[in-house]
Amino acid sequence: MKGKGGQPPAGLRPGEKVSDYKRLTVRLPDDVRAELDAISYVTGRPQWRVLIEAIKAYAGSGPGLDGDEQRRIRAVVRLGPK
Repeated sequence: MKGKGGQPPAGLRPGEKVSDYKRLTVRLPDDVRAELDAISYVTGRPQWRVLIEAIKAYAGSGPGLDGDEQRRIRAVVRLGPK
């Protein structure tokens, strides 16, 4: 018997699925969207997780990016779209 393909459901906490989360639509200026794309690319995290971590860091309840990640993100943004 063949197993299911793809990645297992992965939410923020064990047992949660991203598909169960409420949907949020946000309009972003092009430069901010480029930064979000770059952060996701450099850190290897999905955009929904980047936004959660950014909100927690802004509220003072989570870590921010380290200096190396910040430099790499600036470099990706300068290079432009993939």
